[in-house]
Amino acid sequence: MNKIKIILILISLIVASSSIARGDKQKATGAIDAKTFEKLMKAQELTEAGNHTEALAVLDVLKNRDKINGYGKAQMWNFYAFIYASQEDYKNAIRAYTEVIAIEETPDALALQAKYTIAQLNFQLENYNLVIKFMNEWVAAVAKPTPTAHIMLAQAHYQLKNYDKALINVDKAVELETAAGRKVKENWLRLKSALYYDKGDYKKTAETYEQLVSLYPKTNYLKQLAGMYGELGKDNRRLAIFDSIYLNDELKKSGDILNLAYMFLGQDVPYKAAKIIAKGMKDGIIEKTQKNIETLGNAWAQANQHDKAIPVLEQAAKLSSKGALFARLAGVYFDAGDYKKSASAAKKAAEKGGFKNPGNNYLLMGMSYSNLKQHRKALQAFRSAKKTKKILKEARAWEKHTLREIKLIEDLEKSKFELEEKTRKTLESKENNQEV
Repeated sequence: MNKIKIILILISLIVASSSIARGDKQKATGAIDAKTFEKLMKAQELTEAGNHTEALAVLDVLKNRDKINGYGKAQMWNFYAFIYASQEDYKNAIRAYTEVIAIEETPDALALQAKYTIAQLNFQLENYNLVIKFMNEWVAAVAKPTPTAHIMLAQAHYQLKNYDKALINVDKAVELETAAGRKVKENWLRLKSALYYDKGDYKKTAETYEQLVSLYPKTNYLKQLAGMYGELGKDNRRLAIFDSIYLNDELKKSGDILNLAYMFLGQDVPYKAAKIIAKGMKDGIIEKTQKNIETLGNAWAQANQHDKAIPVLEQAAKLSSKGALFARLAGVYFDAGDYKKSASAAKKAAEKGGFKNPGNNYLLMGMSYSNLKQHRKALQAFRSAKKTKKILKEARAWEKHTLREIKLIEDLEKSKFELEEKTRKTLESKENNQEV
Protein backbone atom coordinates (compact mmCIF):
# COMPACT_ATOMS: atom_id res chain seq x y z
CA MET A 1 0.00 0.00 0.00
CA ASN A 2 1.49 3.34 -1.10
CA LYS A 3 0.44 5.61 1.76
CA ILE A 4 1.80 8.78 0.15
CA LYS A 5 -0.30 8.06 -2.92
CA ILE A 6 -3.40 7.57 -0.77
CA ILE A 7 -2.78 10.88 1.00
CA LEU A 8 -2.48 12.68 -2.33
CA ILE A 9 -5.68 11.09 -3.58
CA LEU A 10 -7.44 12.01 -0.37
CA ILE A 11 -6.32 15.63 -0.51
CA SER A 12 -7.51 15.89 -4.11
CA LEU A 13 -10.91 14.54 -3.07
CA ILE A 14 -11.15 17.08 -0.24
CA VAL A 15 -10.31 19.87 -2.67
CA ALA A 16 -13.01 18.60 -5.00
CA SER A 17 -15.44 18.52 -2.11
CA SER A 18 -14.53 22.09 -1.24
CA SER A 19 -15.29 23.17 -4.78
CA ILE A 20 -18.70 21.58 -4.56
CA ALA A 21 -19.34 23.29 -1.26
CA ARG A 22 -18.56 26.60 -2.93
CA GLY A 23 -21.16 25.89 -5.59
CA ASP A 24 -18.78 25.14 -8.52
CA LYS A 25 -20.31 23.10 -11.31
CA GLN A 26 -19.51 19.40 -10.95
CA LYS A 27 -21.04 16.11 -11.98
CA ALA A 28 -24.49 15.72 -10.43
CA THR A 29 -23.31 14.25 -7.14
CA GLY A 30 -24.84 16.63 -4.69
CA ALA A 31 -22.86 18.92 -2.42
CA ILE A 32 -21.16 18.50 0.91
CA ASP A 33 -22.68 20.80 3.49
CA ALA A 34 -20.38 23.04 5.48
CA LYS A 35 -20.67 21.06 8.70
CA THR A 36 -19.82 17.78 6.98
CA PHE A 37 -16.89 19.38 5.22
CA GLU A 38 -15.68 20.82 8.52
CA LYS A 39 -15.74 17.37 10.13
CA LEU A 40 -13.88 15.81 7.21
CA MET A 41 -11.18 18.50 7.39
CA LYS A 42 -10.88 17.95 11.13
CA ALA A 43 -10.49 14.21 10.59
CA GLN A 44 -7.82 14.93 8.00
CA GLU A 45 -5.85 17.13 10.40
CA LEU A 46 -6.00 14.51 13.15
CA THR A 47 -4.95 11.78 10.70
CA GLU A 48 -1.97 13.77 9.46
CA ALA A 49 -0.97 14.27 13.11
CA GLY A 50 -1.16 10.51 13.64
CA ASN A 51 -4.20 10.71 15.93
CA HIS A 52 -6.14 7.98 14.17
CA THR A 53 -8.39 7.10 17.09
CA GLU A 54 -9.56 10.70 17.47
CA ALA A 55 -10.03 11.00 13.71
CA LEU A 56 -12.24 7.90 13.73
CA ALA A 57 -14.25 9.36 16.61
CA VAL A 58 -14.90 12.50 14.54
CA LEU A 59 -16.06 10.35 11.64
CA ASP A 60 -18.29 8.30 13.98
CA VAL A 61 -20.06 11.51 15.02
CA LEU A 62 -20.47 12.43 11.37
CA LYS A 63 -21.79 8.96 10.50
CA ASN A 64 -24.60 9.32 13.04
CA ARG A 65 -25.84 12.60 11.59
CA ASP A 66 -29.18 12.27 9.87
CA LYS A 67 -28.62 15.14 7.48
CA ILE A 68 -25.50 13.82 5.74
CA ASN A 69 -26.30 13.09 2.08
CA GLY A 70 -25.12 10.26 -0.15
CA TYR A 71 -22.16 12.13 -1.60
CA GLY A 72 -21.08 13.21 1.87
CA LYS A 73 -21.33 9.59 3.05
CA ALA A 74 -19.14 8.46 0.16
CA GLN A 75 -16.43 10.94 1.20
CA MET A 76 -16.84 9.95 4.84
CA TRP A 77 -16.41 6.22 4.10
CA ASN A 78 -13.49 7.05 1.87
CA PHE A 79 -11.90 8.77 4.87
CA TYR A 80 -12.67 5.78 7.08
CA ALA A 81 -10.97 3.52 4.53
CA PHE A 82 -7.90 5.71 4.39
CA ILE A 83 -7.49 5.76 8.17
CA TYR A 84 -7.95 2.00 8.49
CA ALA A 85 -5.43 1.43 5.70
CA SER A 86 -2.97 3.75 7.48
CA GLN A 87 -3.35 1.55 10.55
CA GLU A 88 -2.85 -1.56 8.37
CA ASP A 89 -6.35 -2.65 9.34
CA TYR A 90 -6.94 -3.89 5.82
CA LYS A 91 -10.17 -5.78 6.49
CA ASN A 92 -11.96 -2.68 7.84
CA ALA A 93 -10.41 -0.60 5.07
CA ILE A 94 -11.91 -2.96 2.49
CA ARG A 95 -15.27 -2.83 4.27
CA ALA A 96 -15.19 0.97 4.16
CA TYR A 97 -14.25 1.09 0.48
CA THR A 98 -17.08 -1.35 -0.23
CA GLU A 99 -19.45 1.17 1.39
CA VAL A 100 -18.05 3.85 -0.92
CA ILE A 101 -18.86 1.75 -3.99
CA ALA A 102 -22.33 0.86 -2.71
CA ILE A 103 -23.49 4.48 -2.42
CA GLU A 104 -25.41 5.54 -5.50
CA GLU A 105 -24.17 9.14 -5.41
CA THR A 106 -20.50 8.15 -5.34
CA PRO A 107 -18.69 9.71 -8.32
CA ASP A 108 -17.41 7.24 -10.90
CA ALA A 109 -13.80 8.32 -10.34
CA LEU A 110 -14.08 7.76 -6.58
CA ALA A 111 -15.78 4.38 -7.05
CA LEU A 112 -13.08 3.27 -9.49
CA GLN A 113 -10.34 4.41 -7.15
CA ALA A 114 -12.05 2.45 -4.36
CA LYS A 115 -12.06 -0.71 -6.50
CA TYR A 116 -8.40 -0.23 -7.34
CA THR A 117 -7.50 0.17 -3.68
CA ILE A 118 -9.66 -2.80 -2.66
CA ALA A 119 -7.63 -4.88 -5.12
CA GLN A 120 -4.39 -3.60 -3.55
CA LEU A 121 -5.57 -4.34 -0.02
CA ASN A 122 -6.75 -7.84 -0.93
CA PHE A 123 -3.30 -8.47 -2.36
CA GLN A 124 -1.88 -7.66 1.07
CA LEU A 125 -4.31 -10.19 2.56
CA GLU A 126 -3.45 -12.75 -0.17
CA ASN A 127 -7.06 -12.85 -1.38
CA TYR A 128 -5.93 -13.23 -4.97
CA ASN A 129 -9.31 -14.09 -6.46
CA LEU A 130 -10.70 -10.80 -5.10
CA VAL A 131 -7.63 -8.97 -6.41
CA ILE A 132 -8.42 -10.29 -9.88
CA LYS A 133 -12.16 -9.49 -9.58
CA PHE A 134 -11.78 -5.85 -8.56
CA MET A 135 -8.76 -5.11 -10.74
CA ASN A 136 -10.47 -6.55 -13.80
CA GLU A 137 -13.46 -4.31 -13.10
CA TRP A 138 -11.15 -1.32 -12.83
CA VAL A 139 -9.27 -2.18 -16.05
CA ALA A 140 -12.54 -2.64 -17.94
CA ALA A 141 -13.87 0.73 -16.80
CA VAL A 142 -10.92 3.06 -17.39
CA ALA A 143 -9.84 4.41 -20.75
CA LYS A 144 -6.14 3.81 -20.23
CA PRO A 145 -5.28 1.03 -17.77
CA THR A 146 -1.86 1.44 -16.19
CA PRO A 147 0.99 -1.06 -16.58
CA THR A 148 1.00 -1.39 -12.78
CA ALA A 149 -2.59 -2.66 -12.82
CA HIS A 150 -1.66 -5.40 -15.28
CA ILE A 151 1.34 -6.35 -13.18
CA MET A 152 -0.86 -6.71 -10.11
CA LEU A 153 -3.17 -8.95 -12.12
CA ALA A 154 -0.16 -10.93 -13.31
CA GLN A 155 1.10 -11.39 -9.75
CA ALA A 156 -2.31 -12.51 -8.53
CA HIS A 157 -2.67 -15.02 -11.38
CA TYR A 158 0.86 -16.24 -10.70
CA GLN A 159 -0.01 -16.96 -7.07
CA LEU A 160 -3.02 -18.96 -8.28
CA LYS A 161 -0.81 -20.76 -10.84
CA ASN A 162 -2.77 -19.27 -13.75
CA TYR A 163 0.49 -18.89 -15.65
CA ASP A 164 -0.96 -18.15 -19.08
CA LYS A 165 -3.21 -15.36 -17.79
CA ALA A 166 -0.32 -14.01 -15.74
CA LEU A 167 1.88 -13.88 -18.84
CA ILE A 168 -0.81 -12.07 -20.84
CA ASN A 169 -0.88 -9.33 -18.21
CA VAL A 170 2.91 -9.10 -17.88
CA ASP A 171 3.24 -8.74 -21.63
CA LYS A 172 0.56 -6.04 -21.63
CA ALA A 173 2.37 -4.15 -18.88
CA VAL A 174 5.66 -4.39 -20.78
CA GLU A 175 3.94 -3.24 -23.97
CA LEU A 176 2.40 -0.19 -22.26
CA GLU A 177 5.65 0.72 -20.51
CA THR A 178 7.65 0.43 -23.73
CA ALA A 179 5.08 2.45 -25.68
CA ALA A 180 5.41 5.21 -23.09
CA GLY A 181 9.16 5.31 -23.72
CA ARG A 182 10.03 4.04 -20.26
CA LYS A 183 12.52 1.36 -19.26
CA VAL A 184 10.76 -1.89 -18.38
CA LYS A 185 10.97 -2.48 -14.64
CA GLU A 186 13.33 -5.14 -13.42
CA ASN A 187 10.86 -6.98 -11.19
CA TRP A 188 8.41 -7.29 -14.09
CA LEU A 189 10.95 -9.17 -16.16
CA ARG A 190 11.86 -11.29 -13.16
CA LEU A 191 8.20 -12.23 -12.80
CA LYS A 192 8.05 -13.05 -16.50
CA SER A 193 11.11 -15.30 -16.26
CA ALA A 194 9.63 -17.08 -13.23
CA LEU A 195 6.39 -17.69 -15.12
CA TYR A 196 8.12 -19.21 -18.13
CA TYR A 197 10.36 -21.29 -15.88
CA ASP A 198 7.40 -22.68 -13.92
CA LYS A 199 5.75 -23.53 -17.25
CA GLY A 200 8.89 -25.45 -18.20
CA ASP A 201 9.51 -23.19 -21.20
CA TYR A 202 13.27 -22.83 -20.86
CA LYS A 203 13.69 -21.21 -24.26
CA LYS A 204 11.40 -18.31 -23.32
CA THR A 205 12.98 -18.17 -19.87
CA ALA A 206 16.38 -17.75 -21.49
CA GLU A 207 15.04 -15.04 -23.80
CA THR A 208 13.65 -13.15 -20.81
CA TYR A 209 16.97 -13.40 -18.97
CA GLU A 210 18.69 -12.11 -22.10
CA GLN A 211 16.44 -9.06 -21.89
CA LEU A 212 17.14 -8.73 -18.16
CA VAL A 213 20.88 -8.90 -18.75
CA SER A 214 20.70 -6.26 -21.47
CA LEU A 215 18.74 -3.84 -19.26
CA TYR A 216 20.08 -4.81 -15.83
CA PRO A 217 23.53 -6.42 -16.28
CA LYS A 218 23.87 -8.22 -12.98
CA THR A 219 25.98 -11.27 -12.24
CA ASN A 220 23.01 -13.16 -10.81
CA TYR A 221 21.06 -12.78 -14.05
CA LEU A 222 24.07 -13.92 -16.06
CA LYS A 223 24.27 -17.05 -13.90
CA GLN A 224 20.56 -17.70 -14.37
CA LEU A 225 20.93 -17.26 -18.11
CA ALA A 226 23.87 -19.65 -18.12
CA GLY A 227 21.74 -22.17 -16.25
CA MET A 228 19.02 -21.90 -18.88
CA TYR A 229 21.58 -22.43 -21.64
CA GLY A 230 22.63 -25.57 -19.78
CA GLU A 231 19.01 -26.80 -19.72
CA LEU A 232 18.78 -26.13 -23.47
CA GLY A 233 21.99 -28.04 -24.15
CA LYS A 234 23.83 -24.88 -25.23
CA ASP A 235 26.93 -25.75 -23.21
CA ASN A 236 29.25 -23.49 -25.20
CA ARG A 237 27.10 -20.43 -24.44
CA ARG A 238 26.84 -21.49 -20.81
CA LEU A 239 30.60 -21.79 -20.57
CA ALA A 240 31.17 -18.47 -22.33
CA ILE A 241 28.96 -16.62 -19.83
CA PHE A 242 30.60 -18.15 -16.77
CA ASP A 243 34.02 -17.51 -18.24
CA SER A 244 33.17 -13.84 -18.85
CA ILE A 245 31.98 -13.53 -15.24
CA TYR A 246 35.21 -15.14 -14.06
CA LEU A 247 37.38 -12.88 -16.23
CA ASN A 248 35.59 -9.87 -14.74
CA ASP A 249 36.61 -11.17 -11.31
CA GLU A 250 32.99 -11.61 -10.26
CA LEU A 251 33.12 -15.31 -9.35
CA LYS A 252 33.94 -15.29 -5.67
CA LYS A 253 32.57 -18.58 -4.37
CA SER A 254 34.54 -21.81 -4.40
CA GLY A 255 31.59 -23.76 -5.84
CA ASP A 256 31.15 -21.35 -8.75
CA ILE A 257 34.85 -21.43 -9.65
CA LEU A 258 35.01 -25.21 -9.46
CA ASN A 259 31.85 -25.41 -11.54
CA LEU A 260 33.56 -23.34 -14.23
CA ALA A 261 36.58 -25.63 -14.12
CA TYR A 262 34.35 -28.70 -14.51
CA MET A 263 32.68 -27.05 -17.50
CA PHE A 264 36.06 -26.58 -19.17
CA LEU A 265 36.88 -30.23 -18.44
CA GLY A 266 33.56 -31.22 -19.98
CA GLN A 267 34.46 -29.25 -23.12
CA ASP A 268 37.90 -30.92 -23.29
CA VAL A 269 39.81 -27.81 -22.28
CA PRO A 270 41.73 -29.28 -19.30
CA TYR A 271 44.56 -26.72 -19.33
CA LYS A 272 42.14 -23.83 -18.65
CA ALA A 273 40.42 -25.90 -15.96
CA ALA A 274 43.73 -26.59 -14.22
CA LYS A 275 44.75 -22.92 -14.36
CA ILE A 276 41.44 -21.88 -12.79
CA ILE A 277 41.68 -24.43 -9.95
CA ALA A 278 45.34 -23.64 -9.28
CA LYS A 279 44.60 -19.91 -9.06
CA GLY A 280 41.60 -20.54 -6.81
CA MET A 281 43.80 -22.53 -4.43
CA LYS A 282 46.53 -19.91 -4.54
CA ASP A 283 44.00 -17.17 -3.73
CA GLY A 284 42.65 -19.20 -0.82
CA ILE A 285 39.17 -19.53 -2.33
CA ILE A 286 39.29 -23.22 -3.22
CA GLU A 287 40.06 -25.48 -0.29
CA LYS A 288 42.91 -27.94 -0.76
CA THR A 289 40.87 -31.04 -0.10
CA GLN A 290 41.84 -34.43 -1.46
CA LYS A 291 39.06 -34.25 -4.07
CA ASN A 292 40.04 -30.76 -5.27
CA ILE A 293 43.72 -31.65 -5.41
CA GLU A 294 42.87 -34.80 -7.33
CA THR A 295 40.76 -32.79 -9.81
CA LEU A 296 43.65 -30.37 -10.31
CA GLY A 297 46.12 -33.22 -10.86
CA ASN A 298 43.82 -34.94 -13.34
CA ALA A 299 43.31 -31.67 -15.22
CA TRP A 300 47.08 -31.14 -15.56
CA ALA A 301 47.44 -34.76 -16.64
CA GLN A 302 44.74 -34.44 -19.31
CA ALA A 303 46.50 -31.32 -20.54
CA ASN A 304 49.73 -33.39 -20.83
CA GLN A 305 51.41 -31.14 -18.28
CA HIS A 306 53.09 -34.07 -16.57
CA ASP A 307 55.60 -31.98 -14.67
CA LYS A 308 52.70 -30.17 -12.98
CA ALA A 309 50.39 -33.17 -12.67
CA ILE A 310 52.85 -35.48 -10.94
CA PRO A 311 53.54 -33.48 -7.75
CA VAL A 312 49.85 -32.65 -7.37
CA LEU A 313 48.74 -36.25 -7.77
CA GLU A 314 51.51 -37.39 -5.42
CA GLN A 315 50.07 -35.03 -2.82
CA ALA A 316 46.55 -36.28 -3.45
CA ALA A 317 47.62 -39.91 -3.27
CA LYS A 318 49.23 -39.38 0.14
CA LEU A 319 45.94 -37.96 1.44
CA SER A 320 43.92 -40.93 0.18
CA SER A 321 43.38 -44.22 1.98
CA LYS A 322 42.51 -45.98 -1.30
CA GLY A 323 44.59 -47.01 -4.26
CA ALA A 324 42.76 -45.16 -7.04
CA LEU A 325 45.01 -42.09 -6.91
CA PHE A 326 48.17 -44.20 -7.00
CA ALA A 327 46.73 -45.93 -10.06
CA ARG A 328 46.10 -42.52 -11.66
CA LEU A 329 49.61 -41.44 -10.72
CA ALA A 330 51.01 -44.60 -12.28
CA GLY A 331 49.34 -43.65 -15.55
CA VAL A 332 50.85 -40.16 -15.49
CA TYR A 333 54.32 -41.58 -14.74
CA PHE A 334 53.85 -43.99 -17.64
CA ASP A 335 52.86 -41.20 -20.03
CA ALA A 336 55.89 -39.24 -18.88
CA GLY A 337 58.12 -42.24 -19.68
CA ASP A 338 59.14 -42.90 -16.06
CA TYR A 339 58.37 -46.63 -16.07
CA LYS A 340 60.14 -47.37 -12.81
CA LYS A 341 57.94 -44.91 -10.86
CA SER A 342 54.93 -46.06 -12.84
CA ALA A 343 55.45 -49.67 -11.78
CA SER A 344 56.05 -48.60 -8.17
CA ALA A 345 52.88 -46.48 -8.05
CA ALA A 346 50.82 -49.26 -9.66
CA LYS A 347 52.15 -51.69 -7.07
CA LYS A 348 51.13 -49.32 -4.24
CA ALA A 349 47.71 -48.97 -5.82
CA ALA A 350 47.27 -52.74 -5.88
CA GLU A 351 48.38 -53.02 -2.26
CA LYS A 352 45.93 -50.34 -1.09
CA GLY A 353 43.05 -51.56 -3.30
CA GLY A 354 39.56 -50.18 -2.84
CA PHE A 355 38.99 -48.90 -6.39
CA LYS A 356 36.79 -49.97 -9.27
CA ASN A 357 39.23 -51.00 -12.00
CA PRO A 358 42.10 -53.00 -10.50
CA GLY A 359 42.49 -54.86 -13.79
CA ASN A 360 43.55 -51.70 -15.62
CA ASN A 361 46.05 -50.98 -12.88
CA TYR A 362 47.59 -54.46 -13.24
CA LEU A 363 47.70 -54.02 -17.00
CA LEU A 364 49.57 -50.73 -16.59
CA MET A 365 51.88 -52.33 -14.04
CA GLY A 366 52.66 -55.09 -16.49
CA MET A 367 53.36 -52.63 -19.31
CA SER A 368 55.67 -50.67 -17.03
CA TYR A 369 57.59 -53.80 -16.05
CA SER A 370 57.67 -54.83 -19.70
CA ASN A 371 59.33 -51.53 -20.63
CA LEU A 372 61.81 -52.12 -17.82
CA LYS A 373 62.56 -55.59 -19.31
CA GLN A 374 61.38 -57.19 -16.07
CA HIS A 375 59.35 -59.77 -17.93
CA ARG A 376 58.65 -62.18 -15.08
CA LYS A 377 57.05 -59.40 -13.01
CA ALA A 378 55.23 -58.19 -16.10
CA LEU A 379 53.85 -61.69 -16.75
CA GLN A 380 52.58 -61.93 -13.19
CA ALA A 381 50.84 -58.51 -13.54
CA PHE A 382 49.21 -59.43 -16.86
CA ARG A 383 47.87 -62.67 -15.38
CA SER A 384 46.32 -60.66 -12.54
CA ALA A 385 44.82 -58.30 -15.12
CA LYS A 386 43.13 -61.24 -16.87
CA LYS A 387 40.75 -61.53 -13.91
CA THR A 388 38.95 -58.43 -15.18
CA LYS A 389 36.64 -59.46 -18.04
CA LYS A 390 36.62 -56.08 -19.79
CA ILE A 391 40.34 -56.22 -20.48
CA LEU A 392 40.72 -60.00 -20.74
CA LYS A 393 41.51 -59.91 -24.46
CA GLU A 394 44.10 -57.15 -24.08
CA ALA A 395 45.68 -58.80 -21.03
CA ARG A 396 45.96 -62.12 -22.91
CA ALA A 397 47.65 -60.37 -25.82
CA TRP A 398 50.19 -58.80 -23.48
CA GLU A 399 50.63 -62.14 -21.72
CA LYS A 400 51.42 -63.86 -25.04
CA HIS A 401 53.76 -61.06 -26.02
CA THR A 402 55.57 -61.36 -22.68
CA LEU A 403 55.81 -65.14 -22.96
CA ARG A 404 57.36 -64.72 -26.42
CA GLU A 405 59.82 -62.21 -24.97
CA ILE A 406 60.70 -64.61 -22.16
CA LYS A 407 61.08 -67.49 -24.62
CA LEU A 408 63.20 -65.34 -26.90
CA ILE A 409 65.45 -64.41 -24.01
CA GLU A 410 65.64 -68.05 -22.89
CA ASP A 411 66.41 -69.14 -26.44
CA LEU A 412 69.09 -66.49 -26.71
CA GLU A 413 70.55 -67.56 -23.40
CA LYS A 414 70.39 -71.18 -24.45
CA SER A 415 72.04 -70.41 -27.78
CA LYS A 416 74.67 -68.37 -25.97
CA PHE A 417 75.28 -71.27 -23.58
CA GLU A 418 75.47 -73.78 -26.41
CA LEU A 419 77.84 -71.53 -28.33
CA GLU A 420 80.02 -71.07 -25.27
CA GLU A 421 79.96 -74.84 -24.64
CA LYS A 422 80.83 -75.61 -28.26
CA THR A 423 83.62 -73.06 -28.20
CA ARG A 424 84.95 -74.54 -24.98
CA LYS A 425 84.93 -78.04 -26.41
CA THR A 426 86.58 -76.90 -29.59
CA LEU A 427 89.34 -75.17 -27.67
CA GLU A 428 89.84 -78.26 -25.48
CA SER A 429 90.04 -80.46 -28.62
CA LYS A 430 92.72 -78.22 -30.17
CA GLU A 431 94.72 -78.31 -26.98
CA ASN A 432 94.53 -82.12 -26.89
CA ASN A 433 95.65 -82.38 -30.54
CA GLN A 434 98.61 -80.13 -29.85
CA GLU A 435 99.68 -82.34 -26.94
CA VAL A 436 99.51 -85.43 -29.10
